[in-house]
Amino acid sequence: MQALADKIAFECQPVVVFAPDLFRGDPWKEYASNPGFNENGQSYEEWRANHPEDRVSIDIRAAAASLRENYGVNSISIFGTCYGGGRALEATARVYPHNTMDDVNGEEGPPHVDPMTTIAWYPTRYDAKALFGEEAKSINNNERQNTAIMAIFAGNDELPGATKDDAVLLKSCLDQDPFVKDQMVKVFDGQNHGFAHVGMGKITEEGTEEDPFLTEEFGGLPSNSMDDGDAEVASLLSTAFLETYSRQFLPTVGEAVQEDDLWNNIEMPDLSESSKRDIRAEMEEAIANYEEPEVDLKRMHPDDFKTPIDDLENMDDEFMEALQANPYGVSIEDDPDTFLDKLEAAIDRGDLSTIPGLGDIPLDDSVDGPAYW
Repeated sequence: MQALADKIAFECQPVVVFAPDLFRGDPWKEYASNPGFNENGQSYEEWRANHPEDRVSIDIRAAAASLRENYGVNSISIFGTCYGGGRALEATARVYPHNTMDDVNGEEGPPHVDPMTTIAWYPTRYDAKALFGEEAKSINNNERQNTAIMAIFAGNDELPGATKDDAVLLKSCLDQDPFVKDQMVKVFDGQNHGFAHVGMGKITEEGTEEDPFLTEEFGGLPSNSMDDGDAEVASLLSTAFLETYSRQFLPTVGEAVQEDDLWNNIEMPDLSESSKRDIRAEMEEAIANYEEPEVDLKRMHPDDFKTPIDDLENMDDEFMEALQANPYGVSIEDDPDTFLDKLEAAIDRGDLSTIPGLGDIPLDDSVDGPAYW
């Protein structure tokens, strides 16, 4: 999650990325020697019970409030994956546990997130019909912020809320919701749950020094790019969508993303084997097999000489004789610019189509073979 936050921060700058710890230092981690349970012997559902939904919802709203109060941001976006994706959709729709905004102690809780943009990757544990569309059950629904929403799904996902059928249902609900100003729901066929971010946190080799320029100007190196083309497409689409609709200064105008085929049809090659290339060996092989090309002096541009006039004395006698016999208005007393102007005028009139004395070499590429000009 930290790597994903770094990637968003790098690609969407200037931006403040706040990643709240929704599980308060107690994330789910399956115990290797006891599959299906964590190191405390808890099943996933038992562990989930330690993190009540109302407290998680409050923490999300508190994070948004902190961004506004402590960082002075002028727009909020919310980005969630898996369980967090479902919570992002709920926060966007103003749908909360027990249908209340109160804090856990019964007092008034943080205000609505009201994001300009919402990104949800393979969201789970949410009710699309209750969040968006004709059956939405949000608090103060008529006062909701108009939001642009993107959802990414994996074609092979089987988790409730994140399947291909769930993607179809969510898109249908978004289409019916008057407060969704733009939306994009994209399914990556052949991919599994978590494909766009699992593994993003691979740490580069220890001892790698950061570039001082990147550190000072951009806050550090970008996180490692994913090798899988679909993962990179998901990241690029999401950060571009976020930037498109969260910017307040010089806001984006024009055609909606959902109506633009370029957004929906973007593809990138699978680069999963690229990290196995030995670039140094490829360079050494290229150098070893390099052959110096033969220089074709006939193709040299006149500007490569000192000037046409200065170099006349170095040209062969045949050229000099041809120039004197057919001067085309050219004088040996002409300065270089005048010489070239007269030469071009002769070409335009059709008086001159080849180099005098060299007959078969054209002045341009209008015919096959080498050209002088």
